[in-house]
Amino acid sequence: MAYAFGPFRFDPEQKLLFRGSEVVPLVPKVADTLQALLERRGRVVEKDELIRLVWPDTVVEDTGLARNISILRKALDDDYIETIPKRGYRFVGETAHSKPRWWIAPFALIVIAAAIYWQFYRPSRYLPAQANRAQMAVVPFECLEPCPAPESVSRAFDEVLTAELQQSPDVEVISPSTVRRYQRLGISMVWMARLLNLDVILEGAIQPLGDRTRITARLADVHSGKLIWAENFDTDPGEFRITQKEAAQAISERIAAQLHR
Repeated sequence: MAYAFGPFRFDPEQKLLFRGSEVVPLVPKVADTLQALLERRGRVVEKDELIRLVWPDTVVEDTGLARNISILRKALDDDYIETIPKRGYRFVGETAHSKPRWWIAPFALIVIAAAIYWQFYRPSRYLPAQANRAQMAVVPFECLEPCPAPESVSRAFDEVLTAELQQSPDVEVISPSTVRRYQRLGISMVWMARLLNLDVILEGAIQPLGDRTRITARLADVHSGKLIWAENFDTDPGEFRITQKEAAQAISERIAAQLHR
């Protein structure tokens, strides 16, 4: 029997969460967390108990559970899950059982299969034989230690890099905020690329090295999973906010050269 609450319905057998007729994407362990809370709705579920239910054969830190709860709250519009400080969590929404709709799972599988076929078995548009512009997303660059403020440094560089790439006539770049939205929902970059109909993704890392900064950039083909290009860029001494534009321009130029091969 499925659980219905507000505009949502959760099918524990299929591990699927629906908002009306639409599937809300949840990774397996996040779905397991929701199921454990729904089965014990109305009472406090201690953190240790919840971890044992979701990860019965694995040692997991509290941060893993907190991440699952955070993803769930975003998926459920920040409703239904109450935090009990220093203890655990409680599902507080009113629920009702509903009869499973037998046709939903086969229909969802057909839709997923069609999407996979369309995304995996058509040629990549970034190849030079094609006239279309390559669809690209910049995956938030990781700021490595000793990075003083990882998230702010990463966001600033992502925005500068996206602006530079957007000047190229060869690519169309997805907004970094869109990529972060998929990350908050726990969707892998591979699936995000398929859902957004991307051809290539750009990812990398930022690492302070004394008075310099090293930026590593990697360009990958979504359709084959192959690495197209990778390179390290060491900025000149000085403030990173000044030199990051130069690094972004260099990366944009290298990518344009790769896509024209």
